[in-house]
Amino acid sequence: MATSSLHRRVAEVLGRQVAGGELPAGSVVNLASLEKEHGVSRTVAREAMRLLESLGMVEARRRVGLIVAPQEHWNVLSPQVIEWRLAGPGRDAQLRTLLDLRVAVEPTAARGAADHATDAEREQLVVLAERLVDMGRRGLGQTEEYLETDVEFHQTMLRASGNEMLAALDQVVKTVMVGRTRLGMSPSDPVEAVLEHHVTTARAIRERMPEAAEVYARLLVSRVRAEFVLPG
Repeated sequence: MATSSLHRRVAEVLGRQVAGGELPAGSVVNLASLEKEHGVSRTVAREAMRLLESLGMVEARRRVGLIVAPQEHWNVLSPQVIEWRLAGPGRDAQLRTLLDLRVAVEPTAARGAADHATDAEREQLVVLAERLVDMGRRGLGQTEEYLETDVEFHQTMLRASGNEMLAALDQVVKTVMVGRTRLGMSPSDPVEAVLEHHVTTARAIRERMPEAAEVYARLLVSRVRAEFVLPG
């Protein structure tokens, strides 16, 4: 197996352990132990730790070595970190914070898209929204095709916003939508209001109606959040 694949495999295991709390903040990670446990070379172990260090999950301390960093140091917008957190016991809390993020940013993205989207993007959003309605009414809400279409809709809206900061969140939104579906938390029969809000948002963007686009997008993501019964 190539060195790059090996170090990513080791980083995957460690990342899940850190995100899941098996390796709590302050835990010391020993390279020699990693070599023995995973059957890899010192180079592979070091590269795995560099990857986690780049995500803020571990840090080097003089005379101590590598330790697990507190959560506030993590790159919580990294799709990789999000994926690991969704796989752990803190899944519901992670979903809640990600849904809050979507409620905060997607209405602004919709408003921006109404002002800045290209003609092709405007038409694409309408086509995608209508496709979601068709599949949703046929009970295909948990299918790969529905997921891919839904992801494309929201990513297109973010990228069309004219705001590079919002566009940069496209992979974050994809990761949470994919993770939600993989966890079996997406309904086979999406709520009719959610389907309709996709269409009204897309049409408002197409017709260059920023205020309406913002309102409909807020209704959309707020309703999606309300569909999840999360603790807290």
